[in-house]
Amino acid sequence: MGTLRFITWNINGAGSREKRLKIFNQLKKLQADVVLLQETHRPLRGSNELKTPEFPNVFSACYNSRQRGAAILIHKNINFTVLDTVIDPEGRFLIIKLSIRDKKLCIASVYGPNVDDPSFFHGFFSALSEHLDGTLVLGGDLNLGLNEDMDRLNTAGTQRNWQSTNIIKQYMSDFGLCDAWRSLHPTSKEYTFFSHVHHSYSRLDYFLVSSSLLNDISDTEIHPIAVSDHGPVSLTLMHKNNTTPRKTGDLIYHYLKMKTLLNILKKSGLHI
Repeated sequence: MGTLRFITWNINGAGSREKRLKIFNQLKKLQADVVLLQETHRPLRGSNELKTPEFPNVFSACYNSRQRGAAILIHKNINFTVLDTVIDPEGRFLIIKLSIRDKKLCIASVYGPNVDDPSFFHGFFSALSEHLDGTLVLGGDLNLGLNEDMDRLNTAGTQRNWQSTNIIKQYMSDFGLCDAWRSLHPTSKEYTFFSHVHHSYSRLDYFLVSSSLLNDISDTEIHPIAVSDHGPVSLTLMHKNNTTPRKTGDLIYHYLKMKTLLNILKKSGLHI
């Protein structure tokens, strides 16, 4: 698969030409190969406005010109084949399954609700489980912190404990996912968003990736807030050739997928 540099970024709207120019200038500086965007605020007829000569490959989950919207952009130099796509009609997530240099890679861009909504994450991970085949790179604005102590600095002194946080952590365990940035920065406190309303800094923007990719992460960084009210987050994967067949890894993958499906059935009220 070579080296791939991913960027996830809540851009808080891309309606004006001036704003889009600033977004793409920033993506050029960040040397992005694959871009996961949230809050594009584009209706279906406006999704092509995210297409540029540098990023001619655009996949979108649209809603309207004021709310939601997720997109995945792929640089012109990346050769790939699309195997599958899942588009949320509510504009909150987009899943694409690709073949890149004979390697299957599932990429998901997600924009979580700004209220505690466990049913959304049950639905999202259920859709993901039906199409996951190979390794996963999930990026987006979850609209919550996975660790209240490490991922949030509230100057007003109040904390929130959402059920959705525990739901995501359970699915991370079921899917065999790790928090890429936290894995490389176990004791650091950095934030991707500042709320003027709540007077709090938060790390809301994440890359959750298959644990099998952990050794391939050469860099992950939270970048300064610019253009949007969120800062972009980068993830660089540098594939290391492995001549030893990974039969054990394949077995673990199939075990995790079966475990996830069983958990979804149980949470739906069905008894196995």
